[in-house]
Amino acid sequence: MKMISATIDDIEAMVLIDNIQRLGISYHFDVEIRERLECIYKGGFVGDCDAELYVVSLRFRLLRQHGYRVSSDVFNKFKDESGNFNSCLSKDVIGILSLYEASHLGIQGEEYMDEALAFSLKHLKASGSRLEPELAKTVKHALELPMHFRMPRLESMYYIKVSERDLGRNQDLLEFAVMDFNMVQAMHKQELKEVTRWWRDLGLADMLTFARDKIHEWFMWPVVISSESEFSVGRVDLTKVVAFIHIIDDIYDIYGTLDELQQFTDAIKRWDPMVTRGLPEYMKTCYLVLYDVASDISFKIFKNHGLNVMGHLRQAWTSLCEAFLVEATWFNCGYVPSKEEYLKNGVTSSGVHVALVHAFLLLSPHVTRETVELASHNSQLILSPASILRLWDDLSATVDEKERGYDPSYIECYIKQHKDETEENAKQHTRDLIATMWKKLNQECLDPSPFPHSITKMALNSSRMVQVMYQSEIDSVGSTLKDQMKSLLLEPMSLNS
Repeated sequence: MKMISATIDDIEAMVLIDNIQRLGISYHFDVEIRERLECIYKGGFVGDCDAELYVVSLRFRLLRQHGYRVSSDVFNKFKDESGNFNSCLSKDVIGILSLYEASHLGIQGEEYMDEALAFSLKHLKASGSRLEPELAKTVKHALELPMHFRMPRLESMYYIKVSERDLGRNQDLLEFAVMDFNMVQAMHKQELKEVTRWWRDLGLADMLTFARDKIHEWFMWPVVISSESEFSVGRVDLTKVVAFIHIIDDIYDIYGTLDELQQFTDAIKRWDPMVTRGLPEYMKTCYLVLYDVASDISFKIFKNHGLNVMGHLRQAWTSLCEAFLVEATWFNCGYVPSKEEYLKNGVTSSGVHVALVHAFLLLSPHVTRETVELASHNSQLILSPASILRLWDDLSATVDEKERGYDPSYIECYIKQHKDETEENAKQHTRDLIATMWKKLNQECLDPSPFPHSITKMALNSSRMVQVMYQSEIDSVGSTLKDQMKSLLLEPMSLNS
């Protein structure tokens, strides 16, 4: 159905595109949205010099979301002679909220976007007491976590409920969004049943009693990375990959001896079931099941895309285990590395590279040899999400984890190098570094990019999963991951009649 008619003006079109995206149904209108945004981009500055803050910010955000390299200079018109944002804008809460959301798509070196974030944050925080209840709720939601950092389907759930209270809503669009959400949710439920059955039949949870047993939580990663119906089989396979990242992590972190871990790493490098004879039984079982999972995935990629990717999968698992071994050696020797040394190894030991390499292969409509080669190296598109995960994980590290044998964190390494710094300063430095990694990731998602939009979206979504998961835990923002998973996977939506 045609939703974005050529007869409506650019502002109406942008508002409609934004609504469609936030309702979670934009994938049904990909071609229409791309065509209209292309016209908007080529048409230049919407509304000329009279364009209001809301419109300019919305245009900037939509175009950046779709990879257009639109300049942040468009915000110059809202500054005074001193180069600061005009104080009179503080009365325009809707415009400032739009600016706030746009500011999170900034890239490194864009001082305008840093200033936009600081300005909008200051005035949104000060606006609460004078806002109407519905707008106050919207501002509170944005301040908890900006739209750019939120998991798309969780945001769709929220926005459907918000839209239902809007008297000016498009009822047909809203009903379609609810129907689509429930259809996709039903498909995800079936996938969850399948991976749960696989995990139970595997019996690893009973054998490896020291390891985490969170198959439902692990399934969330593929759902968040790419939820479209065409990738149902890929999500099941990616859940198996995520499960093994966690299992192997626990083997290296809290159970295996250093000699056993060296043996296991050597076996992974050789990638041959025959080399498992000298391994302990629990390692042998883990190795053989991993080998089977990787072989099955490799076969499916060859069948669907005509590419032999086994060498790339083998290298990804080898790099991960080598990074785990480095951390185990550090812990056994009582060695605290420099923060640079720690993070260089930590981006690999985060497991993000392994997960995204598999995701790019399993959840992409078109897999090419060039994409496989690019994904197999630690490009910034992978390094940024990996750094975001590693740093957030370190911010959330608990005393209990350290006592169980977990490795030193980035924060500890930072304090070792900067002895005059407090732990709170180290944590703030870590948060600032996370913000920098988001800017680098935003840069990688702009055209021209060697990666297709479907792949850059996966990297963004994996980072969003991290941001929501850890920020809800550390800053008590929103509900817990368990509650969010329950709503997302088990509770159908409905509209009040």
